[in-house]
Amino acid sequence: MKKRGASWGVIAVIGFGLLGCRPSTVSDAEAKGDVGWLDSEGSADAVAALGRLADKDKRAEAMLRARAKYDVNAFIAAWSAIHRNAAWGADVLRGGLQDPLRAEVAASAMEGNDAARIAPFLSDVESAMVRLAASAKSNTLATVLAAAGAQAHDAIVRRLGDETTRGAMCGGIANAVASPEARVVLREVPSNSRDNAACVGAVVTIAGTDDDTLRWVATKGEPGLLGATSREGAISCARVHSMWADALANRAASQFGALTVPLGAAVKRCPQTMDGVLADALRAKPESHAAVVGALDPFASDLTQLTATCSVLPVVLRGRASPIIRERASDALAHGCKGRR
Repeated sequence: MKKRGASWGVIAVIGFGLLGCRPSTVSDAEAKGDVGWLDSEGSADAVAALGRLADKDKRAEAMLRARAKYDVNAFIAAWSAIHRNAAWGADVLRGGLQDPLRAEVAASAMEGNDAARIAPFLSDVESAMVRLAASAKSNTLATVLAAAGAQAHDAIVRRLGDETTRGAMCGGIANAVASPEARVVLREVPSNSRDNAACVGAVVTIAGTDDDTLRWVATKGEPGLLGATSREGAISCARVHSMWADALANRAASQFGALTVPLGAAVKRCPQTMDGVLADALRAKPESHAAVVGALDPFASDLTQLTATCSVLPVVLRGRASPIIRERASDALAHGCKGRR
């Protein structure tokens, strides 16, 4: 009996000793190379540690390949491996991009401001966008393309030219991480490559802070973009003022007929801000008279806020505008502007 009791005591001591050797933290497990413990623990930090071990440990690499089927942290670890020039990272990431079920998750691990390291994967990203076009689940892939700089120029042109990927591509360009080069592509492609509500939204979003885009909308963008940028909640009235001053000063007279409705949206939303713009156009550009007068509601009470415009309106009556435009100007002076006196 004593011997049996002694044996159990020895076993217990050995067991406690073995338990004491097990890692208790991620850093401890990484230091001991305990890939099983890290895989079981499964946190973001544990998977990152597993990734570092995978650079030299094939067991860790195999575990990460398995986790990539369900865990975004495996792709994050793979992206970190690419920064360490570990070949397994590119293999895992490319495998994810080529799988329609994992492509968006794989793309989410790629840092948006690391164009140089994204470059080798651009064809995989674009191909994944095409495969996922029917499911409308390629927004993250589009953001990666948009962030990749000049090297993604041709791919972005192709995705904007394809109506099945156009909306997602414009959404990517609207993202804050998009490169200046991607914004240039959006402005330079043919107008039918922007024929999507997401593209209109992208232009408006970017024009809110980007002066080059705002000037392009003013002088070259489709009239519909001028209207969208002028509407409530789009951009600040100060930027609306700048945009329309540029548009009326620099657009060809042949385009003015298409500006009436967009200009009306700007006047309705920002009457006080637009007052000087309208007055200057009436004074300096007779060819703008039809567009400016057409943008006014002759019987609207808010004309009282257009002090300078109402003061200049008589020039239309003395000019060469059509009888309809002169009549509309006369009505504005007799009704909408009357309240300011």
